[in-house]
Amino acid sequence: MATLHRYNDGSVLKVITARELVAVPIWKGQRILDKAHADNIKSAIEAVEGKPSSLDSGYSIVKYNEENADGQLVESSYLIDGQHRASVIRDYYQENFCEADFNVTVTEKSVESEAEAIEYFNRINNVKAQQWKTDPHLLVNRYIKAFESAFNKNKKQLLIRPGTTARPYLSSEHLREGLMRNVNLIRHIHAEALAKFVRAAEEYNRLLLNKFAIELTQACVKDEKLKERAIKANFALAYDTKLDWLSDVLTQASKN
Repeated sequence: MATLHRYNDGSVLKVITARELVAVPIWKGQRILDKAHADNIKSAIEAVEGKPSSLDSGYSIVKYNEENADGQLVESSYLIDGQHRASVIRDYYQENFCEADFNVTVTEKSVESEAEAIEYFNRINNVKAQQWKTDPHLLVNRYIKAFESAFNKNKKQLLIRPGTTARPYLSSEHLREGLMRNVNLIRHIHAEALAKFVRAAEEYNRLLLNKFAIELTQACVKDEKLKERAIKANFALAYDTKLDWLSDVLTQASKN
């Protein structure tokens, strides 16, 4: 992978092959794939040359350091912009497996958190106002960013971390899945709605930590070590692996 240029924001312009590009998983905060838009791109290139080699630019990738099953940090990449063009290339190679590869340019940016990835996505994407209100992925992005901003105060010890992570820390991917399950409870994305959600989450965290503290004074405590770690981190919201508390917090926030 050849580096062509380094930008002031720390991102780099690189050359990779089209097959390498389509092997990169799509970032889960992306908008819902618009099949009609992808079909329009496909029709346009078929009318000119029949091959997608003209789709050789306009891609952005974010890279995280994520924990693997052994707790070691590994670098993971996700396509954060250009998913429609990439889907056309992917479909083409599925139908024409033996066709020659070609080079594409991509912009890569390393991020430390999901909130930083969301901020980068917002900066490089032109999203219609209506999409912010209707696309569930974009709705959830706003709530993840607000949640991380409230709880990831200590940059040296992030409480919400990319990818998989061990409790008491919370996986941003796990948080995204939980919010998507409760997206019907997300009705507003204005600043006050996000603030209410954060306050409700902070209050639930406080109540759960108090509950753990009381339980640790008793004998035969369930998950004693985990509760001790949660108290030490001042964060208990990853204790429930199903994140069932999200529905209560979102409901409470809508009432306040």
